[in-house]
Amino acid sequence: MDRIRHQLFRKKLLKTAIALGCFLAILVTARLWYLKEQGNFHPITPGEAYRSAQLDTDEMDYYFRKFGIRSIINLRGKNDGESWYAEETVFCRNFGIRHYNLGLSADKTPTPNDINELLRLFSIAPRPVLIHCQAGADRSGLAAALWKMVIDGSSKSEAMEQLSIRFGHMPLGPTQVLDTFLIKWEM
Repeated sequence: MDRIRHQLFRKKLLKTAIALGCFLAILVTARLWYLKEQGNFHPITPGEAYRSAQLDTDEMDYYFRKFGIRSIINLRGKNDGESWYAEETVFCRNFGIRHYNLGLSADKTPTPNDINELLRLFSIAPRPVLIHCQAGADRSGLAAALWKMVIDGSSKSEAMEQLSIRFGHMPLGPTQVLDTFLIKWEM
């Protein structure tokens, strides 16, 4: 009898675990969909710096008017021939917005030259500045964390919050190199 109860308990536990796993998968999927639909736009330092995914022209128009964005740091690098890049650079030219390119990778450790250039752009880009990559999660998260430490003087642990699921970053797999880099990075 105890064996039967034990088997029933295990089946119930397995069903509960599967249901919980499905629920969590739905929550994560819904969050990632929401981030994509709204451009994953968030303040880093309100009035000074914002982060986002790649915005289309309607999203740029909305956010740039609402927050007075004066410059973009594009972490996807110069991409002549790509429609998103042409739209972004034309938009910037038409509205007098400064545009900077820095090609970072979401799955490779940034070089010292990459970081030095990013920090230089932080110092020269007219504010408010928008920092973006493709999804606004990994490269933008790293840049936002560096901004928090270097510009805002935040602690590393506070800055690390910029690399989180809240913004779509998953500290697993290839993008984990960004978390590792940030943990080891010294100003």
